[in-house]
Amino acid sequence: MSSPTLSVRPIRPEERARFDETLVHQHWLGAGLVGEVMRYVAEEDGEWCALVGFGSAALCVKSREELVSWSDAQRYLRLRYIANNQRFCILDEHRRKNLASEVLALTLRRLSSDFEARWRHPVVMVETFTDPARHAGTCYKASNFTMLGTTSGFGRRSGRFVHHGEKKAYWFRLLRRDALDLLRAPFDHPVLTDRRHVHAPDLNRLDLSGLLVALGDVPDPRKRRGIRHDLPQILAVATLATLRGATSLFAIGELAAELPQEALCRLDARISPRTGRRVAPEESTIRRMLKAIDADALDRVVNAWIATQVLCGRLGQDEAVEIDFNTMVEDDEREEDDDDVDADGGFRQAVALDAKTLRGARLEDGRKVHLVSVVTHEEATTIAQANVDVKTNEITVFRPLLGSLDLADLVVTADALHTQREHAAFLRSQGAHYVLGVKENRPTLLAQAKRSLAGRPVAYESHDRGHGRIEHRYVSVATISIKMAKKLRFPSARQFVAVYRERCDLADRVESAETSYYVTDLSRSEALPEELGTHVRRHWTIENRSHYVRDRTFDEDRSQVRVGGAPQALATLRNLAISILRLVGFENIASGLRWMAFDHRRTLDLLGL
Repeated sequence: MSSPTLSVRPIRPEERARFDETLVHQHWLGAGLVGEVMRYVAEEDGEWCALVGFGSAALCVKSREELVSWSDAQRYLRLRYIANNQRFCILDEHRRKNLASEVLALTLRRLSSDFEARWRHPVVMVETFTDPARHAGTCYKASNFTMLGTTSGFGRRSGRFVHHGEKKAYWFRLLRRDALDLLRAPFDHPVLTDRRHVHAPDLNRLDLSGLLVALGDVPDPRKRRGIRHDLPQILAVATLATLRGATSLFAIGELAAELPQEALCRLDARISPRTGRRVAPEESTIRRMLKAIDADALDRVVNAWIATQVLCGRLGQDEAVEIDFNTMVEDDEREEDDDDVDADGGFRQAVALDAKTLRGARLEDGRKVHLVSVVTHEEATTIAQANVDVKTNEITVFRPLLGSLDLADLVVTADALHTQREHAAFLRSQGAHYVLGVKENRPTLLAQAKRSLAGRPVAYESHDRGHGRIEHRYVSVATISIKMAKKLRFPSARQFVAVYRERCDLADRVESAETSYYVTDLSRSEALPEELGTHVRRHWTIENRSHYVRDRTFDEDRSQVRVGGAPQALATLRNLAISILRLVGFENIASGLRWMAFDHRRTLDLLGL
């Protein structure tokens, strides 16, 4: 009689309820796993025989701190690289000799790679606690764990340490020989860094000079007679002040008045004929200039300059697009279902398009200034922006805004408002790809997406922990056949995408769940589910890393500047400041602004002046 075949794997999403229910009935601690969780099931000949759960490491363990010998700062940074075996349950009907140690060995063999796939970082050490009154820890000893000591009988509850008197044995096992060196090292070792493929800019190749020259292309609305301060210098002063944290016209004027002669010389500011010294434009001059300026022209110049840093500055022309519904379905020789074809290479660069309302900038008729912008997914830099005319909506801005960019092989993501046949056809004519949201405004498309994706298995999943919550995302895809594409009459549609999201608390209890649907012209041979799921998620870059920063860091929503082009011009300067800081490596914009504010020379150096 052959011995049963033992295997260990992470549970599937649909098995979560069974996993939790089984632990509740057979494990004395129940099903509560905390932190960055991995749930495994061990199977013998296809039947569940054991359940294993890992979560985040304990915050403080005296024995471990003595072993690792790290500082408090290192502990907070490196604790994520230790996994805590929070649950281990051999099911009653499958108990046999050596099963526990065999399950542990198989689980630990794959644990680090599974953590890296799910939580985007490896683990180099595993710890666990056993209650001496209940268990001797024999299976851990057989799996090469070492008992380091016992706890002092304290537990952490609601953020406080409470003495419960139940001392536990502390066990640990290193998953790498150099694990302790990695954990106590002064700086992160490459093993501990995020090794996913990303499109980050090569900062050594960036040329952040030439902004002052570029600003010279903005048309000056003033009459030539009586001009004292040149427009490029006024805009450069406003940019410098914004980079140093100015959030209003008054603050820009204050910072301009404090600029020393060295800074004014580098800005090529006006020389006063009376004193012979350089003088900065006054706040009233800056205010009048930003009100009178052609804000759309300023946007075009500034965003073209940023685009040269990110997209090599290849600007194209807006061309008319005629939609021929008889020739929408391209590549007639494609197969009905190409799910077995794999994509080659890395992810395509992508940009997100979305609109933002300046809440404090009310026009004379009571309506607010509404700006549509295009932001790169990776760098979170704004490369295009336009004002939406009060007599229309942002749909009409789509083509003119994107038409100024070289879109070849770029992926454009947008919300359901822009899921329009004309928009899809335009993007395809420019050599771009699209991932567009599908909602009730396209009922036929939404109904077909739901039918096509019903019952589809999860093709890719990702998990993140932060900001007091855990978020799980599960991506399913369905190929759009030639027959279906002709029926839908949506240009070049190749796949439907469904993203099911769960938001949980830190105990991994589901607080909310939703499913979103998308359509894309990328076939399975061009983009695997992981890339599509990444594009969908990174579309929120424009909200989280651009619009949110303008609101929270620059206090944009409370700005009441409302006359002429000033509201849009200030938004452009904020986009410019954020983009520059992103390109030179600042992830936290508030921190970057503080760093700039300490010394004006830092800002001038950054602007190439």
